[in-house]
Amino acid sequence: MRKVKLFKVGVHFIFWGILISHSISAQVNVQKIDGSLPTILDSANIPGISIAILDQGKITYSKTFGSKEQGKEGKIGKQTIFEAASLTKPIVAFCAMKLVEIGKLDLDKPLFQYMEYPDVASDPRYQMITARMVLSHQTGFPNWRKNRNSNKLEIKFEPGSKFGYSGEGFVFLQKVMEHIEGKSLEEIAQEFVFQPLQMHRSFLTFPETDDFAVGHNPKNEPTQKFKPKKANAAYSLHTTAEDYSKFLLELMQPSLIDPTLVSRMISQETLMDSKDPSLGWGLGLGINTTSRDQYIWHWGDNGIFRAFFIFSPKTEVGLVYFTNSQNGLSIVKRMIHLTFSDPEVMENWNEYKQFDDK
Repeated sequence: MRKVKLFKVGVHFIFWGILISHSISAQVNVQKIDGSLPTILDSANIPGISIAILDQGKITYSKTFGSKEQGKEGKIGKQTIFEAASLTKPIVAFCAMKLVEIGKLDLDKPLFQYMEYPDVASDPRYQMITARMVLSHQTGFPNWRKNRNSNKLEIKFEPGSKFGYSGEGFVFLQKVMEHIEGKSLEEIAQEFVFQPLQMHRSFLTFPETDDFAVGHNPKNEPTQKFKPKKANAAYSLHTTAEDYSKFLLELMQPSLIDPTLVSRMISQETLMDSKDPSLGWGLGLGINTTSRDQYIWHWGDNGIFRAFFIFSPKTEVGLVYFTNSQNGLSIVKRMIHLTFSDPEVMENWNEYKQFDDK
């Protein structure tokens, strides 16, 4: 009887513990976000935004504000697609891990053994480069070659020796993945991610649609829309915040892939700066470690389109937003502080000047 009583008491406390833990994680004040966004956008000179908030592993807020193109009619709606810029990379990383899962790609097998890459073949160090190095940004490649029309690519440092953010690395991996599958990257992403997650407004090549946002420079002047005809693993994704949040939920609660492979994606491979333990990189994803928690994140910058996401695997609270403005990352810390109570979140990430409303 005594044991049964203790068990019941234990269950009682466990039950209340679960309730308390859920109430603690449900801290996102979506009404505050809703009320603050128009002012934030106006003060930072951002024409429009597509945003979604996740709480306890669910989409609790999805909204759009502003105009597709300044000076023209047409408000941003939930179906309006934005350039995701480098938020393309986590999608491609997930596809690569699917190829790992089915035994077609080895993270540590040199990529040249799948196919040669003439652009860099003159440097024997390229034979060291693996998918793991690409996904953790340790290839030694620059972000982009100096002349984007050139067929020559340089290696700047010993592959595998340190972090060096590179879109070129993802392009190399894209070529290997397409070679392995005999399909375009668009087809691979549709098969592995977009179709099963019902991301119907997500594309790596520009679709037939008139519902898209136009990018703006810092003065809020619209620019010509880039409509990619070929997929690029580093930046060509067009999507919505609601669609992309479905992908983030998949990272939180894997259903399409072995969860251990997602665990590997969010396990630290390297530090962005050897002197700063708070900012690291896994396989296709950034990792921000604070004294309270660990957060998974990525930013996107196509110049006139800027985007950001961050989430906590532990609390399953997250944020993703897309803007049609070069000013789009000037509000990232304000958006983080509206979503998370942890004051240390992305505290040391200062790559983009933040808008100050004081």
